[in-house]
Amino acid sequence: MPDILDAITAIHSHEERYEKLELFYKNERERQKILDSIDALHHRDECDVEISTVDEGNGRGFVSVEFHDDYDKEAGPFFDALIKKLGIDHCD
Repeated sequence: MPDILDAITAIHSHEERYEKLELFYKNERERQKILDSIDALHHRDECDVEISTVDEGNGRGFVSVEFHDDYDKEAGPFFDALIKKLGIDHCD
């Protein structure tokens, strides 16, 4: 499993009640692992969460997870759990 996860790059950005985590993948297996990991985690239905996938061609792209109006600060724990589930040891 670590052989496919070493290539996933995580970039986090935030301001006030908005947080975004972008997970860059280099092949279809990595993309599917990211999406499966997101599906396995849960957040409250009241959260305004947007998940999008951007295909950059040749099997590369990124998955973006955005929390809008995050009054209850749920993005941080969600992102921490996602990064841990993917085996990522740091985030830029």
